[in-house]
Amino acid sequence: MNIAPEALTRMILGHDGSTTRILSAFLGEPLRVRIGRQERIQAGLALAAEVRAHLRITAEQTVIVRYSELVRASGHAVSVNRVVMMPDRHPVIERIFDGGDVPIGRLLDEHVPGHHRILLRTGTRWFNGWATDSRTSASRSYVIMLGDTPLLYVEEIFSPRVVPPVADADPRSAREPALPLHLIPQWREPVT
Repeated sequence: MNIAPEALTRMILGHDGSTTRILSAFLGEPLRVRIGRQERIQAGLALAAEVRAHLRITAEQTVIVRYSELVRASGHAVSVNRVVMMPDRHPVIERIFDGGDVPIGRLLDEHVPGHHRILLRTGTRWFNGWATDSRTSASRSYVIMLGDTPLLYVEEIFSPRVVPPVADADPRSAREPALPLHLIPQWREPVT
């Protein structure tokens, strides 16, 4: 695909479909997930109150938090992600938890027909995991819904070498905390 970098960024930040699908089409290759860490934790420790309200969960409920990268065949990271799942909402959650390197969008397409995304935030974030020459990154967060039931919350920060940040992107108000990957001891810096 021959798309101007700014147009690609606007398309990725504004679309309400599968990130994996659009980036795979743009890059001309399948992408896979590399999981850094998954854990079960109280929602109050993982999410801001506003995000918990979108997910309709209390601070005391247990959620699954997954830190991962979307990577090319070469192993180079295209995005870093934090996914928060409610284990009791749908059987697909356990498939995602045990899914290895299968992207979430692919599992949802196979097992949850009719799901859709509601964008919460788009714009840029400062992320210290990319190469030192470019740390401001395009980012977005959204909730994946089945009908009116929230299933997952997703935060994505894109490699500026693949999805360059756009300074004048229409940022939605921040409704979640910054992605805290640098605080996770097992997390290593993405390869760009």
